[in-house]
Amino acid sequence: MTSIALDADSKTRHVGKTKDYLITQVSAFEAVNGVQSVSVGDDIAGVRVGAIRCSFHHRDASYGGEQYMWRGRWACLAGRSREEVETAVAEDGTKRFDYIHVAPVRLQEE
Repeated sequence: MTSIALDADSKTRHVGKTKDYLITQVSAFEAVNGVQSVSVGDDIAGVRVGAIRCSFHHRDASYGGEQYMWRGRWACLAGRSREEVETAVAEDGTKRFDYIHVAPVRLQEE
């Protein structure tokens, strides 16, 4: 995938690498406004997009009152490289790299 167009209800967020503060771990989530599409080569919130990976949601889900999965829609993760995109989130939820998260989106069938 080299480009995605955002829908009117899409939210774009910059997700920061998890920082370890001896007692706790913290990952920063920051809304990114004014983005209408995400393409390889774009620079969004300090992340130069080199790869985009999308996943389809078969059900709705939320955590802490915030929805993060939309039934019948896609969510996309954009990062600096294919390797960073594929390994951005560890099994324990630790964010290994900064990345851009966009959801929900509708992808055109090719």
